Amino acid sequence: MNIEKNFEEPILGLLDRIPVVSFYGNTRGWKFILSWSHRIAGLVLVLYLLFHIYTLSLLSSPPLFTAKMAFYDNFFFKFLEWLLAVPLIFHALNGTRLILYESFGKRNDQQMVRWSFSLGLIYIVLLGFFMIIGNQNAPILFFWLNTFIISIVFCYYLYQKIWKTQNSRLWKLQRISGAFLLIMLPAHMLFMHINYSVGHEAATVISRMQHYSITMLDLLLIIVVLYHAAFGIYSIIEDYLENNIVRKGLTIILLLIVIYFGYVGAKFTLF
Repeated sequence: MNIEKNFEEPILGLLDRIPVVSFYGNTRGWKFILSWSHRIAGLVLVLYLLFHIYTLSLLSSPPLFTAKMAFYDNFFFKFLEWLLAVPLIFHALNGTRLILYESFGKRNDQQMVRWSFSLGLIYIVLLGFFMIIGNQNAPILFFWLNTFIISIVFCYYLYQKIWKTQNSRLWKLQRISGAFLLIMLPAHMLFMHINYSVGHEAATVISRMQHYSITMLDLLLIIVVLYHAAFGIYSIIEDYLENNIVRKGLTIILLLIVIYFGYVGAKFTLF
């Protein structure tokens, strides 16, 4: 108990010093803070996803891609990239907590929050370690085959649990896509820094994408991420906007954005 108390007190003390967080935490409860933090983290990741697909499109001109990567190859942008791991791992682990709570009856919410923070901290430190030590050599096919198998097992287990429930199929697919991305996205970010050249040198990226299995995995990842992101934003629109015309208009805009970036991502993944 002392370990748990010593772990939680600094975090709660830090959050209490942030006026907005402290106000809503004390008036609406910390579950409200977690809920909105999950949404905000998701929106941050959506913006990064669109930027990531944009940089992928630069592969049509390898010198331009290399020049852009060289521009981002400094301490400031690397630090921002490391900070991006915070919303990524928080969204992944908090989403897992929600799935366990909703679909598996895991009601010890305090313990799950504690585990989420602990595992998230370990991931962030591990990523920082690999970013500091520089380029390593991890076998691509072995790494991604294991990651893919674990992700599929998670998806199948959740599918068995929720598919016959009364929720809509879109909701079920959103939860299943979350189970798939729980491992895939943190693994993707980690791999890009274990094998730094794989994500930052045009020739290496193109060579990697010439593997049929890797190409199919990248394409699947783009589809699943865009669906998960689109449904999350659609849920926010439906939950918090009352004007039906505005909701429909934003939903159409969202659909067009997803189609466009899906096309761009698929185009430069396949061709």
